[in-house]
Amino acid sequence: MSKEMTLKTSLDSKLVEKFKKASQKKLNIDDFVSEFLGEFLSSDTKKAYIKDLAFFFQFLRSGGVIISSPSEIQSYHFQLYRDHLIEKNLSSATINRRLVAVRSFIKWAVSVRILDHNPLDAIKLPKVQTEAPTNAFEDHEVVQMINAPHLENYKGKMHRFVMVLLFNLGLRRSELTNLKLSDIYEERGHSVLKVHGKGDKVRLIPLNQFIQHEIQAYLNQFEPQLTANDYLIQTEREKRNSKPIDGSTIYRVINKYARDLNINKQVSPHSCRATVISHLLDTQMTPIRDVASFAGHTNITTTERYDKRRKNLDNNPAYDVDYDSIKKVI
Repeated sequence: MSKEMTLKTSLDSKLVEKFKKASQKKLNIDDFVSEFLGEFLSSDTKKAYIKDLAFFFQFLRSGGVIISSPSEIQSYHFQLYRDHLIEKNLSSATINRRLVAVRSFIKWAVSVRILDHNPLDAIKLPKVQTEAPTNAFEDHEVVQMINAPHLENYKGKMHRFVMVLLFNLGLRRSELTNLKLSDIYEERGHSVLKVHGKGDKVRLIPLNQFIQHEIQAYLNQFEPQLTANDYLIQTEREKRNSKPIDGSTIYRVINKYARDLNINKQVSPHSCRATVISHLLDTQMTPIRDVASFAGHTNITTTERYDKRRKNLDNNPAYDVDYDSIKKVI
């Protein structure tokens, strides 16, 4: 044995406990689910899987079936669950998401040799129906929305800032609420925003002069100033959020101003995202591949998005967003 292999090693009690815990026999299905969730880094992804798997096991329990291991899940369990979800008249997207959660759990069980085959392979998922498209805003409505808040108080300034970011950067609601000041920095001569998207995917969006000005005007309100670890969207000027602003608050902001402006269509924060994408494709004629990268769509691979943001920040579509007549904050 080499000298390196015979070096004395002191025991790390915490590490010993981790190994001991990992090697313990699993006693119920929750233990297996916890191990499965270790595959994911995103807390949001874990919460989504916990919720969707809980629906499945609750359904089985209501039929007198108690599962303690993935090896006990049978194809007919899954088939009956599929039919149950369809009978409840849930949206096709919801049905498929819940079924995919169960399938992912079983695929993991096969990969770690808990199962030697996938009993769900033969069960077909229902066809996803095309959902009603998200309503986008017209360009003149964007201008009205952003200019609508009263800027005499902090709440109005915060509402404007939220809409500036949504309408110009195409952020998902969760991406917006989880932004921190540290996500804004310089990258190869560009002021950029690091966005943490779905599936733990990160993208960089360069910030044009208008957005930089809006960010600075928003940050200048705070006394004391925000620190790097503070959330960018703050509900109050004096008191710091200990957790992200609730996504329902963002939803209410968009609906409030749309209602005040008599914009008579169903809108949401996602409508702002749809508006940016439509604006870039239809008005600015930005190449669709560039728009997909800008928006963080899953039909573009992580590597492709990474290469694009590393090499082509000069031509990033974020610089193409330009709604006329938006008042500049002074």
